[in-house]
Amino acid sequence: MKHQQGFSLIEVLIALVVLAFGLMGVAAMQIKALQSATEGYQRSIAVVGAVDAQERIWNLLASDSNCEAIETSAVSALEDDWIEHWSADTNAKPLRGANWDNSGVRMSEEGCEFTIVIALNSASSNREEEYLYSFILPNVENTP
Repeated sequence: MKHQQGFSLIEVLIALVVLAFGLMGVAAMQIKALQSATEGYQRSIAVVGAVDAQERIWNLLASDSNCEAIETSAVSALEDDWIEHWSADTNAKPLRGANWDNSGVRMSEEGCEFTIVIALNSASSNREEEYLYSFILPNVENTP
């Protein structure tokens, strides 16, 4: 009997099975990386939306010149405009997965502290995450 050279069919099949499991692991890592990148992008856009709401409130302060004089109705109208802008039905919705029923601008009892809440539905964990962005406006009196 001659000495066999090369690989047997069973050795090749075992190598292919090991390779297949390795490739499935790489594919799973790629999927997780894409999910994480998408969630990071959504968080970044949520911060941009919160800063936009903050700048709109600063505009209210410029017209009232006293943060305690800003009326709740003005903030409510600002919130409606802000939600309409960020939830516009276009092909390029910046905040996909936003829950606008739980998102919005909220004033504190003191009148100068504002909290912007953006509720996003997480695709990977199937749960809602709320991002809170709080800031305090200065109470500046307008003196001639």
